[in-house]
Amino acid sequence: MRAFLGIGLPGEVRDAVAAAISAVRNTHAPVSWVARGNLHITMKFLGEISPGQASAAGEVLAAVAGGISPFSLEAEGGGVFPGTRNPRVLWVGFREPLELVGELQQNMEDALSGAGFSREGRRFHPHITVGRARGALPPAWGDRFVQALSGRKFGIVPVASFTLFESRLTPAGAVYTVLRDIPLRGKP
Repeated sequence: MRAFLGIGLPGEVRDAVAAAISAVRNTHAPVSWVARGNLHITMKFLGEISPGQASAAGEVLAAVAGGISPFSLEAEGGGVFPGTRNPRVLWVGFREPLELVGELQQNMEDALSGAGFSREGRRFHPHITVGRARGALPPAWGDRFVQALSGRKFGIVPVASFTLFESRLTPAGAVYTVLRDIPLRGKP
């Protein structure tokens, strides 16, 4: 199965993000847009794993969750990876401070690495992927996307748990199935 770790979003944040990008979606650029119901914060992509590996990941991650208290993030603004000249991934970001989500992700990396999963090579940057370029975008398109979301606030994301998801790719788009929801149990 193809799996990843993510944080779900409240409906009002999904609605605000979907409304903000609706004007950009109408530009007919070659972008595969993420369905409103699939919007989330990806903490770590695990790739193709077996059911046994999914179970093992769930166990080590439950220990990680015991050391982190629930917290909140504020979704705001947007950006692109790797940069505005050649955008491949379009995203909504979060306001600083981001120490707690960074600590959670680093603890996940450490625990999963100890259980035999490979570490992510890129620096963690918490975001909500809203689209992926499926071809060359017109010049300045990335700048216009970033400008359209600049300063926009999308709401508060309470983080009381994270989820191990299975992701099945279908012709109609990705279908996510919750394998295990893992509550944060640290003391505030």
